[in-house]
Amino acid sequence: HRGVPNVVLAAPLKSDGTWNAAHFKTKDYDTLANSYIAALDLEAQKADAGKIQKLLLEETPIIFGYFFDYLTATAKGVTGVQPTAMGQL
Repeated sequence: HRGVPNVVLAAPLKSDGTWNAAHFKTKDYDTLANSYIAALDLEAQKADAGKIQKLLLEETPIIFGYFFDYLTATAKGVTGVQPTAMGQL
C-alpha cells in the first residue's frame, strides 16, 4: 500500500492535501497533480511529471529531508525481509 507517487504528490502538496503542513496552495500544482494521477499513458505522466518537477523546484514548498536508502530494521532471528524504497515491510 502507498507504493504509488500519488501519496507524495497529493497529501503533502495539494491545496486540500491531508498532510499539507506547509500550507502550499497553488491551482497550477493542483491541476498538474490531478492530471498526472488521472493519466493513463506513460508519456502523459512523463510530461506532467516534468512540469511538476519544474514548478516544485521554483516554489520549493517543502523539503523531504529524510528519504533513506532502503533502511529496514529487523531482529537478528528474522529472515526473508525485503526492504523497499517506501520503507514498508
